[in-house]
Amino acid sequence: MSEYGYIPESPAQSFGNNKGIFSPNDIYDLTRADKYTQYGQLDLIESVTADDSVAYYDFDNLGDYDIHFITANNIQGASTTAQNLDIRVKVSGTAITSGYHFGNQLGSSNGTFSESYSNSYSQFYFLPNVDNETNATANGYSYIYNALDSKKYTFQTFQVVASQSTHTPRFSYGMGVYPTANQCSGLRVFMATTGNIDEGNITLYGIKAYS
Repeated sequence: MSEYGYIPESPAQSFGNNKGIFSPNDIYDLTRADKYTQYGQLDLIESVTADDSVAYYDFDNLGDYDIHFITANNIQGASTTAQNLDIRVKVSGTAITSGYHFGNQLGSSNGTFSESYSNSYSQFYFLPNVDNETNATANGYSYIYNALDSKKYTFQTFQVVASQSTHTPRFSYGMGVYPTANQCSGLRVFMATTGNIDEGNITLYGIKAYS
């Protein structure tokens, strides 16, 4: 029996060009070899574990993806003062510190809601209310679109949750845009005010294109 259920020989397989009927083992093996077509699959680019040594992490390998996906898990800051974990695009190696637009909806489990927005902000809004109070944790994800397309604006969407012992659980979701057409050289995830990122994991993925 040859590979992938064919006798005597299986056809060549590649992403976007699969032939035949596949068993679960075939799919597993082809996926590990990056030869099985799963549009929209996440490809791991880089993951970091915060240890209170720095205030930001740079992700300078963006691969060749149209869409990037950032996750932030169990994030804590090094201060008791609540602050944001935000994102900046990098152009030619430099983090851009102005010219962003964003809109954000914030809600709490006690039924209160608020919104914030700006057409002149210094970063992409991402993970609010990060601190190191008792049982504090913040989790969320953000999609980044068109970061590598020099002819398009870079867009962002995000959704997050945060909780700590002295406050009710909160959620936040929204969008942002860096309205300058640039090919980005990287992304910076950083503590927006003061202090280091004390704990948590930040991971960057690329999303497999449909073309």
